[in-house]
Amino acid sequence: MNHRRISKPYDFDLYCWFFQVAAVLSLISLVMWLCLIPRNPIFTLVDFSFLDLNVKNSSLLGDNNSVILNLEIFNPNKGMSIYYNDINFTLNYNGLVVGRSSTQGIYQGHKNIARKEVQMYNVDELFWQGIGNGSIDFVVRFETKVKLKIFKWRTKLRQINYVAYMSNMTMSSNGTISGESLLNCTPKTLHF
Repeated sequence: MNHRRISKPYDFDLYCWFFQVAAVLSLISLVMWLCLIPRNPIFTLVDFSFLDLNVKNSSLLGDNNSVILNLEIFNPNKGMSIYYNDINFTLNYNGLVVGRSSTQGIYQGHKNIARKEVQMYNVDELFWQGIGNGSIDFVVRFETKVKLKIFKWRTKLRQINYVAYMSNMTMSSNGTISGESLLNCTPKTLHF
C-alpha cells in the first residue's frame, strides 16, 4: 500500500480568505474615517452697518447707537450636522471692547448656509469718534461652542473662536461699511 501524504490546500485558502476580509474591512474603515473628519464652519461677515448715523459729521441722528452685523455660516461637512450654542460677538476698536452681543444657538444641517442678523446695542462712544477720521480699523470676534451630529451620534462640545480683522474700511452715505477686508473670517483657535 502506498501511503501518500495528503496536503491540505483548504487551510491555505481559509487563511487567504481571512486576510482578504481583514484587508477589505480595514480599507473601508480608513475611507469612512477620512470622510468623517470634521471641517470647520465658515463664517462670512456679509454686511456691517450702523443705525441712525449722520455720516457727514459722524454723529448719531437719534439715541440708537447700534451696529448691525449680517453673518452667513456655511457648514462644509458631508453627513455632519452642527449644533451651535449661543454665539457671542465682540467688537474691538483700538484694542478696547466697544460692543458685545449674543444670539441664540442654531441647528445647521450638512452643506447648509444659515444667515444671522446681530444687533449690538450701545456701542461705546470711542468707536463713533473713530468713524469720523475717514478709514477705520476694527476687529469683530465670534465665539461659540458646537456639537457635531454624525449619523445618530453627537460629539462633545467643542470651542470655536473666529476673528475678522477689518482694516481701511470706509463708510457709504447710508451707514454701510465697505472695504477689501469684508470677507471670510479667519479661525483664531479651533479645537476639533
